[in-house]
Amino acid sequence: MKKWLWSMLVVLVMMVAPGVEVRAEDYAKPESIPSGEVVGDSGYVWRSGDPETLVHIKTGEEYTLPIRVSVLHNIHAIGDGRFILEGWQEWMVWNPHTGSKTVFPIDAGSGLHAVVDINLAADTVLWTDDKKYVTTSLSGKILGSIQAESMYEAYGLLDDGNVLAFVDGQVTKRTVTGETIETLGSYTGQVRGASSIKGSNQWIVAKVGESDTLFIFDLVTKQWIEKEAPSVRNLIWNDGVYYFTIRKMYTTFYVSYNVATNEWREAPIDDVFVQKRGSWYVFSENRSAGYTPESFWKAPWQLQVSVPKTTTRYEVGRPYDVNGTATLVDGTALPIPATELTARLAYQDDPFVWEQGKLTLQTNESYDMIFKWSDFERRLDLWASKYVPLTLDPPTGVLGPISGKTAPNTPVFVSVTKNLYQSNSSDSLLNYQSATVQSDESGRYAWQPARWFTPGSRVTVKIGSGSGVYADPIELQTVKEIEDTSSNGISVLTKTVTSGVTLKTTPNATVDVLIRSGKYYEISNEQADEDGLISIKEFSTIPIDIGTKVYFKLKEAPTSAFRLTTVDTRVEPPVFSWTRTPLMYDKSINITSSTNQAYRIYRNGTHVATTRVMPYTFDTPLKEGDVILVTRSSGDATYELTKTVQAFTPTLSVTDTLMTKTQATLSIKKTSTATVRFYVNDKLVSVKRLSTTRYTVPAKPGDRVRVKASVGSKSREVSLNLPKTSLSTLSINDEKSLWVGYVIPNSTVTLKKGSTVLATAKASSTGRVTLRFTRQPVNTTLSLTSQSGPFRHMQTVKVTTGPTPTLVTTIPSSTSKTVKATSNVAYGTLTLTRGSTVLAKKTVTATSTTLSFTSQKKGTKLTLRLVTPKGRSVTKTIYVR
Repeated sequence: MKKWLWSMLVVLVMMVAPGVEVRAEDYAKPESIPSGEVVGDSGYVWRSGDPETLVHIKTGEEYTLPIRVSVLHNIHAIGDGRFILEGWQEWMVWNPHTGSKTVFPIDAGSGLHAVVDINLAADTVLWTDDKKYVTTSLSGKILGSIQAESMYEAYGLLDDGNVLAFVDGQVTKRTVTGETIETLGSYTGQVRGASSIKGSNQWIVAKVGESDTLFIFDLVTKQWIEKEAPSVRNLIWNDGVYYFTIRKMYTTFYVSYNVATNEWREAPIDDVFVQKRGSWYVFSENRSAGYTPESFWKAPWQLQVSVPKTTTRYEVGRPYDVNGTATLVDGTALPIPATELTARLAYQDDPFVWEQGKLTLQTNESYDMIFKWSDFERRLDLWASKYVPLTLDPPTGVLGPISGKTAPNTPVFVSVTKNLYQSNSSDSLLNYQSATVQSDESGRYAWQPARWFTPGSRVTVKIGSGSGVYADPIELQTVKEIEDTSSNGISVLTKTVTSGVTLKTTPNATVDVLIRSGKYYEISNEQADEDGLISIKEFSTIPIDIGTKVYFKLKEAPTSAFRLTTVDTRVEPPVFSWTRTPLMYDKSINITSSTNQAYRIYRNGTHVATTRVMPYTFDTPLKEGDVILVTRSSGDATYELTKTVQAFTPTLSVTDTLMTKTQATLSIKKTSTATVRFYVNDKLVSVKRLSTTRYTVPAKPGDRVRVKASVGSKSREVSLNLPKTSLSTLSINDEKSLWVGYVIPNSTVTLKKGSTVLATAKASSTGRVTLRFTRQPVNTTLSLTSQSGPFRHMQTVKVTTGPTPTLVTTIPSSTSKTVKATSNVAYGTLTLTRGSTVLAKKTVTATSTTLSFTSQKKGTKLTLRLVTPKGRSVTKTIYVR
C-alpha cells in the first residue's frame, strides 16, 4: 500500500468517534508486493513478458531470466538464492546474483516435465512424468527412479536424501530407487497429494473425497493429526502455527491452528477473496498489499457506512452526518471519522454537498452514493425529497371533520377507505370518499365528508392530490370506536338485552340510528314519541344482544354529532362461551360473557383459580388431553363449560430449495410450535438449523427429502424429490464467452453481473446448459442462478485472468502436409507462417488443433503463433526436418 495512505492512517490517532479513540496502530500495515507472481518463499516475484524477469520484493532489483519458463509453476526457488527453470525441453539451475547457469544434463526425450520437490539439505530434486518419479542431484545427475503404481500416491524428499512415499495405505521411507527402508505409518482412503512443511517435520496430505478434514502426518511421532477444516486453502506455516482459510456454509473463515497446543482460532470474513502470495496474504481487490499471517488478523477487510435519518426519506437541503466503521478480520469494529471518508455518485449527476463528513442532497432524486476510505468502498442508495410538514388530528367517533396541520396554502389530499369487513359496497355509508383541500395561512386544513362511516375505516392524508403525490410523509390512522358521553341532545336510559336500548330526546324528534352486531349492520330513522322516548329492541334482521353497538344522532345535527352506546348487560342467567377451543401449547383460555361474574377454573379436576378477568393465563402451557372446566353461578344454579385440549394439525410447506452437490437448504413455513424432522431416502438425518424457517439437509441431487412437522399426535408431511443432476462448478476467465455445464434439469439458467443479465438459457432434461455471453473484465463478480419450480442452485464467482497460452507442436518433415499443435487453451487463432507468408490459419476450438499446408523443404524455418481473444499470445519456431 502506498506510503501516503499509511500516513493518512496516522491521522486517525488524532480522531475520535463518540467515546472511542481511533489509532493507526489498531490497523495492520501491509507490505508492498510488486506486481507479478510471487515465487515460493524466495523473496522474488516473476513477471511474464518479453523478457521474463525476477524482481526482488524488498529492493526492487530486476534480473532477466536466461530462458523462457512461460508459467509460474515452471520456476522453483531452491532456497539458497538459486532457481530451477523449466523451459521448452530445457532445465537449468540459475543464480540471478552471480548470473551462473547450470544446464541439467537430462535427455529432452526422457519425458520429465514437472518438479515435485526440492531438498537443499540433501542436494536433490524430485521429478515426475506422471508414470514414474525420478530423483536427481542439483547438478542434474540421475540418482534413481520409482515407477508409479497408481494415480493415488504421493512422494516427497527427506533431508537424508531418501524418499517419503504415501502408497497403498502405507507411509514408507524408501531409497531413491524405490526399496522400502522403513514403514512409518498407515492410512485409510486414497492419497492424491502430499507436501512437506519445511522446518516442522510434518507433511500436509490431501485425500480423495476428504475435503472437509485437514490431514497432517508428523514424522517425529509417526502419528496422524486430523482436524475438521472444510476446503483448506492458502496454507502457510510460521513459528509453529498453521495459517489458512476454510470454507463452510458459504462463508470463508481465516484460521490459525497450533498443532502443539491444539489452539484453534477462526474469524468469518464472508466472501472476501483471500489469496496467498508467497509468505503473505492479500485481498483480491489489492494484491499489492501483503499481510503476514499474524498481522492479517488486524487487516481491515470491510467498510460499513450509515447515514442516519429520522424521516422516511432524506430531506433536500438538510445536512446529514455520515458514520463509517472499518471491520478487521478478527471482528474488531473500529469507527472511522467521517472526515476521512470521501463521497461520490456512482452514475447520475445530481448535485450534492460533502463537507467535513456531512452530506447534503440538493434535489428530489434517488442518489447512488459511493463512500470511500483507504482502498474500501461502500455503496448506499439514498432517496431525497422536499420536506413538507404534515400532521393528522386523531379522528374520533364515527366521523368528525378530518383535520391537521401542514405548510401554509398547501394542497392536502384526504381519503376515507372502508374497513375490511364492510362488504356491502352499494351502501352509501361505505363508499370511498376523498377530496383535495387547501390549508389556510396558518397551515391548518379541515374536511367534512359528505357521509358518515363505520369504525375501522382508514383515513389517509398526503401532500398533493389524488393524481399526484409528491412528498413524504404519508400518515395513516384508523377511526376507533369510543364511548362519547358529551351531549348531542340525546341521552341513553337503558342498554340491556331484555329492555333494549332506550333513548330520550325532544318530543317527536327524528333520530338517525345505526345498529351493528359483529360485521352486520342496519340503518334506520326513528321517531320519538310525545315524551321524547325511542325504544330499540331489534331491527329487521339484527336483534339486540350483548355487545350490540348503537350509534345515534338527531337528524338535523351534523354528522360529527353521532354518539355510541353498547349493550352490555342482561337479566337472564349468565351467558358465557369459549372464545376459542383450547389447543395444545396455549397458555391461556378466553371466555366471552355478558355479565361481570366470577369464574371458577379447573384443570384436570384441580381447582386453579377464581377470577373475573379473562383471558386467564396458566402457569404452564396446556398439554394434549388436558380437561379444562369453567363454572359460573347465578343464584342456586351453576353453569359449566368443559373442553378437552386437542392437538392440531400443523401447517407445513416448502417454499424454496437451494441445492448444492452435497446438501440442500430448505425454506419452510410451519406452525411456530411444531417440531420438525427431516428424512433423506426415508432415513432420519441431522440437519443444521439456520433460522426458524431455514434448514440445511445433507441431501444430494436425486435424493428424496421428506419433512415432517408434529404437534402432539398430529402431524403433516411434505416430500420432495431433488432433481438428479451433477452440478458443475462455475469458472470463467476474461477470455471466455461460453460456459457449458450441468445445473438443475429443465431449469431457467441466468448469468448476471450485478443486476445486468449477461445470458439466459434453458437447461436440458439432463441439466446440461450452454451460456453465451460477452467477455468480462478480470475481478468482475458474476452470479449464476438455476431455477426450476421450488428448486434453486446458485453460484457466485469472480472473473479470473485467462492463462498465458502454451504451445507444443509436432516437427514436420519435408513430406509433411500437416502439423499438430497442442495448447492449454481451447480458443484463439492459430497461424503458421514462413517469413511473411501465411501457410495456414485456423480458429482454435479445442486444446489440440491440426493445420494443413503444402509440404516445405528440409531446414525451412516456420513460425507457429497462437493469439487468444484478449491478445495473449505464444510463438514457436520450428524447422522442417
